[in-house]
Amino acid sequence: MKKLTTGLVAAGGGLVLLLGTSGSLALWNDAANVDAGSVSSGVLTVAATGGSWSDDLDHWVPGDSETYTANVSVVAQGDNLTSQISIDPASITGDPELLDALDVSLTFGTPTGGTFTPVAGENNVFDVVPDDPTSTTPITAPVTVTVTFPADSVTDTVAQGQTVELSGMNFVLQQVAP
Repeated sequence: MKKLTTGLVAAGGGLVLLLGTSGSLALWNDAANVDAGSVSSGVLTVAATGGSWSDDLDHWVPGDSETYTANVSVVAQGDNLTSQISIDPASITGDPELLDALDVSLTFGTPTGGTFTPVAGENNVFDVVPDDPTSTTPITAPVTVTVTFPADSVTDTVAQGQTVELSGMNFVLQQVAP
């Protein structure tokens, strides 16, 4: 009985090895090519050009305000692409007291090629909607960043002699879930 069991186990193991190396017991097989076309990805880019300040204030005091105006160009190409543009708050750096005292706001002038629509309940965030989502023609518009040092934002000597760096300010364009 032992020899019979050992023989069956050895034969079964040999059959498994044969099946594992041949891939299939099927002798006939075929394959068909399907012309499914191709897939092309969209584009999401932002560029800012030009730019100047409305005044040339060197030493701000509570009550001062200035605007920076530039031009922005956004390409938002994609059939189901939903995107938003905003100011990256981390790109504005400096002394914490003065940074906390300043108000920064973003507005867009009349665009061509699409729209920049304020997102309800979110400060300085705009939905980007191209006229033609399949085109790489950019949406262009003047953009204004207003920086205000509100008169009532500080008391005593808070934020005196401090600096906030705006030269690294970035616009962030990002895809959002639909």
